[in-house]
Amino acid sequence: MRINDVQKITGLTKKAIRLYENKGIICISRDENGYRNYSENDIRILKTVRILRSAGISISDIKLYISGVLNLSEVIEKRKAEILKESGKNSESYRICERISDEESLIDYKNTDLFIENDEVDYEEHGDLSVGIDIGTTTVSAVVFDIDNKKQIEAYTVPHNSYVRSDIFCEQSVSVILDKAEKLLYHILNSYSNIISIGLSGQMHGIVYIDKDGNSVSDLINWQDKRADILGSDGVTACDLIKSISGESISTGYGIATHFYNFNNGLVPDNANGFCSVMDLFGMKICGLKKTISHVSVAASFGFFDIESSDFKKEKLSLIGISEDILPCVTDESIMIGKCRGIPVSVAIGDNQASFLGSVKQNEDAVLVNIGTGSQISAVSSFREISGDVELRPFIEGRYLLCGSALCGGFAYSILEQFFRSYISYAGSGDEPQYKLMNKLALEAYENGETGLDVDVSFSGKRKEPNKRGSIQMIDKRNFTPQALILGFLRGMCNELYDLYESLGEKRNNVVVSGGAVRKNDVLKRLIADRFLAAVSVSVVEEEAATGAALFSAFCVGKIKYNNGFSEYIIYN
Repeated sequence: MRINDVQKITGLTKKAIRLYENKGIICISRDENGYRNYSENDIRILKTVRILRSAGISISDIKLYISGVLNLSEVIEKRKAEILKESGKNSESYRICERISDEESLIDYKNTDLFIENDEVDYEEHGDLSVGIDIGTTTVSAVVFDIDNKKQIEAYTVPHNSYVRSDIFCEQSVSVILDKAEKLLYHILNSYSNIISIGLSGQMHGIVYIDKDGNSVSDLINWQDKRADILGSDGVTACDLIKSISGESISTGYGIATHFYNFNNGLVPDNANGFCSVMDLFGMKICGLKKTISHVSVAASFGFFDIESSDFKKEKLSLIGISEDILPCVTDESIMIGKCRGIPVSVAIGDNQASFLGSVKQNEDAVLVNIGTGSQISAVSSFREISGDVELRPFIEGRYLLCGSALCGGFAYSILEQFFRSYISYAGSGDEPQYKLMNKLALEAYENGETGLDVDVSFSGKRKEPNKRGSIQMIDKRNFTPQALILGFLRGMCNELYDLYESLGEKRNNVVVSGGAVRKNDVLKRLIADRFLAAVSVSVVEEEAATGAALFSAFCVGKIKYNNGFSEYIIYN
């Protein structure tokens, strides 16, 4: 079948059809004269693409569906979640998603009057590529970065839905996470040529136990786990006991605190030979390794780590009964750990460090403000003593990151949104997302010069003050309005970050912001600029941590240089 016939049958333009071919969604055979021959299966796939695109589903997610990385339900639920944040249930895209409930309804969906977004993007040849994989708490993200042309080619986000426990014992299925990560990676490797390196990153602090052959023998006990804060029969928590014996402070959710609790409560698997992070385990799996190598940026997140010497505090660990045999091997070098399908794989780095590399052009002259569900502020520093709520974390090439984390951060805004949404629901007006209206009211209040209410957003406490809680103050009969309350929440989020910034003790000339919560909120960007008295730059790349991992891996293989950052590869708007 020729392309003119395909165009008539599917309703797609020739340019869109060729784009989908170039993107690897369909694979066309050619006859002996070199003409494209389209099969009935190609027609079926293109009809499916047309319907999914009409719902606003990205080409990247369609590719993941066609290749089997995501099933239809996962694709639809992901898109519905995006639509709820964008425009609510009343949008046409949401109604389309509701009608595409299963494979059969997708095939039978024949609404020819449907609005179709014809893709008119020209396919471009690419140079050498680096792939970055970021294994997060709820998703696996990936990017394909064109090193030669200095641009991001494609970004993917795949939910892994891996929780097996989410109470005080917070655990996730390692097999589910690794299966999603592996399918996503191999989908990319099958879709692109000229891949020169693979970089890894992921959630820090959490641990998974492994046996002598490098296989997992436990679920991932992640950073949200609270077991080390459980009061024992003597009224003492594991964290308290660690402090009293060793003099070292450690927070629950950190790997050493988790292992200490497990060791003292008979919860360490009998065949455990060590523990590591989930991204280190993934690196071992794709490279066929039996032993893990942990970068200092990851190892330090477990606790009891001397970042100046780049090693664990083994003498103090022995005081609390933890043998160094259970610990991962550590490196502070930018190295490759092995190869996957002949492609070099770099050592995994922490997601905080990877996000910094993927967002900030000139590392030593900027501070990164990241606002997502939580929020962080980070800046490169030399080694020095720190205090307060700021941590000094290992970075790369002998540098360090000063990092302050707000436990509530961007989640504060979602708390307020849920408040407004629940009121509307009780009033019988549905259950629609309120972010769009909230942003509009905040902008109105900001442009009218309202100061807003005085809101402390420490709703989840602080690292050094876990029992601290938020507050709303300076209420009078004139300022207690939705506009003032929303603006007050946003300003409170900025104040919390600025307090952490002052704790860094080092001023920076440039402020870079990243994260979905700030990208979509113009008022929040303006409030950050006001509070920090600085121009604000916004990184345009998607999935900053995966991007940073990709760039780091290209650096590790000698393809690019680290010159106080990867400035040639970062673009701001």
